[in-house]
Amino acid sequence: MADLKYDVVICGGGNKALMLAMYLTKFAGMRCGIFERRHEIGGGLATEEIAAPGFRGNTHANLMLPWYWTPLYRDFPEFWDYGGMIDQYKCSDGAIFLDTQKCLGIYSQKFDPTQERTAEQIARFSQKDADTWLKLWKLTSTPEYQRVLFDDLMNPAEWKTRPEYMERQMGVFNVIQEAGIDPMPYMGASPMEAVRMMFESEELQYTVLRFFPSSVMNVRDKSKGMLLLGMANMLPQISFARGGTHMVAHACHQWLTKNGCEFHINKTVTKILHDGKRASGIELHDGTQVDASKLVVTAGLSVMQLLDVIGRDVFGSEICSKVDNLSHHNLGSIMWYSYAIHEAPRYIAEDFNPDIHETMWLGLTTSSDLEHLGRECDEATKGQIPAIGDFNPVVWCHSLVDPSFAPPGKHIAQHEMQAPGAQDLTDDEWLRLKDKHAEDMIEFWSKFAPNMNWSNVIGIDTNSPYDIRRMANLPYGNCAGIDKSSTQDGPNRPVPELANHRTPIQNVYCTGGYWHVGGTASAAEAYNCYKIIASDLKLDNQPWTLAGNEEPDSLIDQQVQLVERVRNTFRV
Repeated sequence: MADLKYDVVICGGGNKALMLAMYLTKFAGMRCGIFERRHEIGGGLATEEIAAPGFRGNTHANLMLPWYWTPLYRDFPEFWDYGGMIDQYKCSDGAIFLDTQKCLGIYSQKFDPTQERTAEQIARFSQKDADTWLKLWKLTSTPEYQRVLFDDLMNPAEWKTRPEYMERQMGVFNVIQEAGIDPMPYMGASPMEAVRMMFESEELQYTVLRFFPSSVMNVRDKSKGMLLLGMANMLPQISFARGGTHMVAHACHQWLTKNGCEFHINKTVTKILHDGKRASGIELHDGTQVDASKLVVTAGLSVMQLLDVIGRDVFGSEICSKVDNLSHHNLGSIMWYSYAIHEAPRYIAEDFNPDIHETMWLGLTTSSDLEHLGRECDEATKGQIPAIGDFNPVVWCHSLVDPSFAPPGKHIAQHEMQAPGAQDLTDDEWLRLKDKHAEDMIEFWSKFAPNMNWSNVIGIDTNSPYDIRRMANLPYGNCAGIDKSSTQDGPNRPVPELANHRTPIQNVYCTGGYWHVGGTASAAEAYNCYKIIASDLKLDNQPWTLAGNEEPDSLIDQQVQLVERVRNTFRV
């Protein structure tokens, strides 16, 4: 006899598990039990007191976008009030160029909804690029473009082949052409090639291109050039979670606890119990068995762990071979350092634009030469860290806009940059590199902001791919689990046979960061999995079918309302 019994057993307690459980609880009417290996739920939604006492920093996810939780804002109106709040800096994105000490700031949608203020900054480098930027912002803000964007993000792969989705794709193709942009050259181009075709100033080229590595994409990947058209829409929307990303996990936990979901921490799932056709529950590391009368979902396990807990024989040699050969070594392994400091960074480039210090995603580079980014991606692919001359860190300082991150009068800054994979170096080599990278970063950063020297530093938390291995589903220290190359993205993620969240066992489903969209803290992977479950089980209560919830328009409306809510709650 089992020790516990639920309608649904969810393996893992990360953000995908939490958000999927919300849908299964409210709309499927199922009683959920969540089993998490670690001492804390939330997975990558993690905020800790780090670097020094009283200083708080996010140890995994940092960057948010308004589309991340649009279904939750629509279907769980209390989510914001429970703590699922985002905000934006004055500048959402930008770059400083050491050789000229000039900078380019992309103003946030909160502060610059028309992007005219951003265009003024771009015009300092190229009026033509400023005009192009405004054209792209107008184009990507159209309903036609936004519909296709949400179609891609918030639907499982098999749904996207339906006629209505294909029709909307053709519609946006026409809108792009009517705007005077020929999309064909971008389809076979790398992001580096595409950005050179789109813009003439190296400064804007660099600023836009820098976001590709942050999105776990290689700037030399020939399958990613078309994504450039969306960067004009994405960069002004870069946001952060108020109070830390773990506040989002708290919001989910609060809702789930109130609605009957039960949590079990320090519990490792070692086996999914099944007869080869249907699962009956799970077994934990201590031998405890838990019954699942309806479903078992893996929402916090890697795809490799999925094979192990179900049994590799169930999947067959072809799927197992594909999983075993997944690439995890291109991009996504990053240094994620937090700096407790007396003063916020003061940049020399503030003489060029006094707002640049308040930038959420601020790139630092020795020059606007795009090959700095190319060489960083090359080194990451080889499992190495770039030479200091090719450093391309992004830095931010949440305490400038949210005082809860640091003690009064103090600040916490963070940075990220590409690094070797967790298993590329020995333990001793990692410990030496972590210390050396701290020294190198202070040396590099101080060239842009002279007050970012050791006398300003109170303490440093040296989070790296070596440390990210504490998340058992990220054994290589890659924040996205696996690369986002074309063979491992979209309908191929993680492999085509598993992309639609089903497994060979009838009532076992799978999701998480290894699935589309991948590498984000969004609800997409959970929401798409619920769509498959609801479709397979023919559930009556499907929120996207309710009057007023028609998609993708209802999600577009939610994003518009969210940005306005941010503007009104945390006033400019």
